[in-house]
Amino acid sequence: MENLLGTKLADRYLIEEMVGVGGMCNVYRAFDEETSHVVAIKMLRDEYAASEEYLRRFRNESKAIHALSHPNIVKIYDVVLQAANPYLVMEYVDGITLKTYIERKKTVPPKAAANIAGLVLTALRHAHENGIVHRDVKPQNIMVTTDGHVKVMDFGIARFAMNQSRTVDGNAIGTVHYISPEQAQGGVVDQRTDIYSVGVILFEMLTGELPFDAASPISVALQQIEENPRTPRSIDASIPLGLEQITMHAMAKDPEDRYPDCGAMIEDLKAWLGDPAHTFPYKNNRAARKKAPADRGREGSHASRRPHIKKPTTFLGKLFAITCGVVLASVLFLFIMFKVYDPFASVADTQMPNLLGVDYETVVSSPAYKDFKIKLEGEDYNPEYDEGQICYQSPAEGKTVKVGSTVYVKVSAGAKLVPVPPFVNQEATAVYSKLVSLGFKYTVSEVQSDTVEAGHVVRTSPEAGEEAIYGSNVVVYVSAGSDKEPITVPDVLGQSESYAVETIKGAGFEPYVVYQKASYDQVGYVISQTPNHPSLVSAGSRITLVVGSEEETAVGATTVTLQTTPPGLSGSVTVSVMMNGESVYSKTIEPKNTRLISIPLNGTGTSMVDILIDGKVFKSASVDFDKGQYYWTADYSSDFAG
Repeated sequence: MENLLGTKLADRYLIEEMVGVGGMCNVYRAFDEETSHVVAIKMLRDEYAASEEYLRRFRNESKAIHALSHPNIVKIYDVVLQAANPYLVMEYVDGITLKTYIERKKTVPPKAAANIAGLVLTALRHAHENGIVHRDVKPQNIMVTTDGHVKVMDFGIARFAMNQSRTVDGNAIGTVHYISPEQAQGGVVDQRTDIYSVGVILFEMLTGELPFDAASPISVALQQIEENPRTPRSIDASIPLGLEQITMHAMAKDPEDRYPDCGAMIEDLKAWLGDPAHTFPYKNNRAARKKAPADRGREGSHASRRPHIKKPTTFLGKLFAITCGVVLASVLFLFIMFKVYDPFASVADTQMPNLLGVDYETVVSSPAYKDFKIKLEGEDYNPEYDEGQICYQSPAEGKTVKVGSTVYVKVSAGAKLVPVPPFVNQEATAVYSKLVSLGFKYTVSEVQSDTVEAGHVVRTSPEAGEEAIYGSNVVVYVSAGSDKEPITVPDVLGQSESYAVETIKGAGFEPYVVYQKASYDQVGYVISQTPNHPSLVSAGSRITLVVGSEEETAVGATTVTLQTTPPGLSGSVTVSVMMNGESVYSKTIEPKNTRLISIPLNGTGTSMVDILIDGKVFKSASVDFDKGQYYWTADYSSDFAG
């Protein structure tokens, strides 16, 4: 289901824009023409729509969300499972994911973190009360709206707890940094699994770090199972003790040691918010659940008074005897290993040397580094180090480590070369943003130009098509305008193509002709021009003439239609388009009455396009006319809030 923009589903949902790509679905913003509301369409992608397993998971999600109604859970309005690509119609949430929120904030203030965690827990409590375990609670599945609300979404791998509590085929499903130990082992999951994930999220909000991280997902899963996490206060001592205790309680390895349900954790969060000095000491109850030695002694003495009855040997008895023999042999083997190898012998400390800038092959072969295990994590482009040199190491130089410790390194792939795109005639501020998004820095130099409009790019150094080092500086030469008097653009509307071209040339401009299908009486005649008469333009500027044609486009040219939604502005605005620095479209609209802007563009090859609202860049795109495709290269829609 490609190129959905501008199409209508079920004769009511007008697809306006793709807003997200998930593990197996695309998410679109759409307008419900029956209710006049903006909605989200979550549609199964082509490659998964034919898979019974993914269809089953998609049905699970619709079933799970249908059972829920809570202000902190994304609402579902409609489910369409009979379509070629099944889809859900859901509440459209205007905001960002909690993951993005954390990345922007670095760390979330304790009270804000506690409030967010509490709201997530209220949503999960509602799900648990309806017998549903989410099983994939992570900040990427939590939305923070512009007005501060929290919404939990994506119940794609949820299970109805009373029907099926194990993961599919015994495998752990979910994002490995947030899954519980029992989930990582493919074991039984219940509501305490979601509580563990909330604990990890609270840890991340408070510290800006994850409790477990490693080079591979498998390594992270093993850490979740085997290792105890760092405490938040070991990373940031300013984190309140009570909030740390709540976090660690939620993240207990054994489900029996966690909060029994969301309500219990919510109560502790409320108590801490009421008194940030409050603490919550809790004990690991695993030791208490073991039988006390005194109890075992009493049971043994009682059993010894029973009359001895010789029981017949059974198959189970023989199996028990064999098992005991294996256990004894294993104990003996371990005893010998301990005596011979003494694994608890002390290991010497050493200082971590500086490996940065050293050739990787030298490090792994030189006896100078024999005290360390060198593990290569991959390559990175890095202009500071030659290809093959180590550009990253962990632990860092000077750290005290044990002899035999593993050092994780990355090797430089050299300087990354990035081709400089064509920017001539494009609006300068948009070019600056594009350069930054490509990884470049830039400096600006103003120059006089008779052919390029003031404020637009005359050329760059390096020039278009040349390769520059990622992170290097690009000089942008911006037109300061012409010192010559501007010329009035002649009016050639309704004139024949040949007459119009000669008139434009005679006035000192460069004509650029594109063709558009038109009625019989307009074929061969100019039906629009940009800029229009009586605009004042520098001599030599390009004037675009749209000429009527019997065909959709002229031979060698194609039409690509850009589609986007207008910003939420009141009144009337002018939508204009610059293609390769030339004005090719202009229309006045009222955003509140316009659900979708459709802009037909004619051309060949690849062109850079800017959409402007009242002269300010709204979005930028790269249009490939040969393939009939386009993609957005920049989005400034957040600057147009009403």
